[in-house]
Amino acid sequence: MILKMKTLYPSLSKAEQRVVDYICKDPGKIIHLSVAGLAEECGSSEATVIRCCRSLGLQGYQDLKVTLAQDIVTPLESINEEIKPNDTAKVITDKVFQSTMHTLQFTHDTLQIESIEKAADCIMNAKSILIVGLGNSHAISLDLEHKLLRLGLPADTYLDSHFQTIKATFLTKEDCLIAISHSGSTKDIVDCARIAKAQGATVISFSNIGKSPLTEYADIQLFTASNETKYRIEAIDSRIAQMAIIDCIYTIIAMKKPNTVEGFRRIVKNLQSKKY
Repeated sequence: MILKMKTLYPSLSKAEQRVVDYICKDPGKIIHLSVAGLAEECGSSEATVIRCCRSLGLQGYQDLKVTLAQDIVTPLESINEEIKPNDTAKVITDKVFQSTMHTLQFTHDTLQIESIEKAADCIMNAKSILIVGLGNSHAISLDLEHKLLRLGLPADTYLDSHFQTIKATFLTKEDCLIAISHSGSTKDIVDCARIAKAQGATVISFSNIGKSPLTEYADIQLFTASNETKYRIEAIDSRIAQMAIIDCIYTIIAMKKPNTVEGFRRIVKNLQSKKY
């Protein structure tokens, strides 16, 4: 990828050349920068970064990150940068748990409690709640939907991005969109946030800490703090941190919402027939 950049360099615009200069100086750093972060670092716009990627024959910024990771990162590092080839199963287990605990601690230390409280109040009072997440983040959206349904709240999530867009189109100022994307750069999720924002709905974002295209549309920003984006394209530790934040919001709402305990009892009673 670096060789290709140098080959195509003369054909790029001056603005695109500044992007390439920054990438070539420290390609490893790009892997954990959002498109907005890279644009800010090299004094360009997000549109320039995207144009540069396409001029290099790539589909977009995510394609650039994946390609660079494949070029400069070993397969082992793509799973966990701290794991070594000769590590035993016990050592691997210890490192994975330690990494997860660090992420939880970092996330806890950087959380804004006011944002947690605002998110809980918004979700509890929303007429309709749309949760959107794709890929790894869809598992988080399903967990959140399940918890909100247990609280008797009108929550929906969809795997199909077209369904997500259709639902977002009809949100109102009485509704809430919860957008989940570890990178904050998943195009379909950012598009849903933009549409919901234009409709007057409150947008809550779940992403890794830092500026991203998603945070530009979010009224309430909830961040995880994970180092895994250094090499890994798919979030692992951050998923646990996101679920911890969800549990906090769930518990706050449960404590504030009238008749929560009675609702739980009815759920248990109605689910008894599902067990032996």
